[in-house]
Amino acid sequence: MKVQVKVSQDAMEAHMIVSAEPNEEISKEDLLSQLKSHGVVYGIMEDAIENIVKSKIFDKPVLVAVGKKPVDGKDGQIVIIKPEQTEDGQSIADKGKIDLRELPARMRTIVKAGQTVAEIIPPTEGEEGRNVLGRVLKPKVGKPPQLKLGRNVRLIEDGKKVVAAVDGILIAATDGTIDVNEVLNVQGDVDYSTGNIDFPGEVRIKGDVKPGFTVKAKGDVVVGGVVEAATVVSFEGSVSALGIKGREKGIVKAKEEVRAKFVENAVVEAGKAVIVDGPITNSQIKAGEKVIAKGSKGVIVGGTISAGFYVEAEEIGSELGVSTHVEVGVEPEERERMKVLKAQLELDRENLSKLVAVYKTLKEIMDRNQGKLPPDKIELFRKVGQSMINLRNNIELAERELEEIQRRMREKYMFAKVIARRVLHPGVEICIFDKRYYNDKSLQKVLLVLEDEQVRVGGYSGDSEV
Repeated sequence: MKVQVKVSQDAMEAHMIVSAEPNEEISKEDLLSQLKSHGVVYGIMEDAIENIVKSKIFDKPVLVAVGKKPVDGKDGQIVIIKPEQTEDGQSIADKGKIDLRELPARMRTIVKAGQTVAEIIPPTEGEEGRNVLGRVLKPKVGKPPQLKLGRNVRLIEDGKKVVAAVDGILIAATDGTIDVNEVLNVQGDVDYSTGNIDFPGEVRIKGDVKPGFTVKAKGDVVVGGVVEAATVVSFEGSVSALGIKGREKGIVKAKEEVRAKFVENAVVEAGKAVIVDGPITNSQIKAGEKVIAKGSKGVIVGGTISAGFYVEAEEIGSELGVSTHVEVGVEPEERERMKVLKAQLELDRENLSKLVAVYKTLKEIMDRNQGKLPPDKIELFRKVGQSMINLRNNIELAERELEEIQRRMREKYMFAKVIARRVLHPGVEICIFDKRYYNDKSLQKVLLVLEDEQVRVGGYSGDSEV
């Protein structure tokens, strides 16, 4: 018997060629001994050896050993964690009708402070290999991920996770940089390409906010163009825009201020001030402190203007006598509460009057029947009496609240005023606190204040507050 063992150049395979007489006896142990004598000690295929012996495979190369290739380590990864809910607050899995204005918002990843935005998966070392000669083959170790911490993010859990330090929009760049931006920048218009916006920071829009769209932000909203028949809300900051065209749709609202170059057919509300560098036309304006139309074109024509302390414009009303209503001396919310209380008092007093009439009728029946009522009237009598007690209590509480609001407002807004820097036109109704004045003629440079429980009209020669 003659045995040849051939090891491949990379020592990852070994072949055996056995030469023997047809009737010559060979054994598995002999062949294994031959492999060992040639240095082949790993990956031996004993089934192949047995097959040579059993089937008498002679003078042919047979693969009898195979090495194990090393498994290189995997490179580390940065895995961005997508929230289960999108900017619009809907679950990604939600089904049903889809508003096309909401679709682009689902592409923006909005995160909260403390939220995990990425996980760092470390590289692996890989697995060692071995050739048929028993030599260990080292794998390539994986490379660590290229992580670059940008703004408003930090590492936790020994560098295994990245969390947001603030509320904002998650931005993951191709170079491995992770940012959370507190400002959402829109390079063009808010339309179907951007969708509605609901952002926990500041929003800056270069273009317009198109009709029917909504922009809501925790911080300031700055619109380079026009807000047109759209809704724009700043929950904790201010709103500024080139102009506001309401077309009797949508609303612009801010906790602090609303500023624009013009306001037309719009609803605007501000916790502090509405300041317009131009005309305010046919609009519903509410401000906790003041409303000012600045400049030579700063006129207020039509609509209702409500402010806590101060309303000022170059002109109020128009030569055509357009109905214009101006209210100062009560916060818009307080005024609304007073209206509700007055309406509720009127309704409660009317209902109480009706119940008193029913009660008297039942009492007359009792008097005629020696203090007794028919069985079907006893429960009614009890309910009427209880309802009268409840209504009297409600009326008393409402009267107290109304008196308290009026007292507080008198003290707080005793210096409230309305100023027409050039002209107060006929057709303008002025309300300071609860006193009204209707102007029926053109007046030049007017200052209106509350004095001795009356609206006093005087001359104006001062400077604007802004």
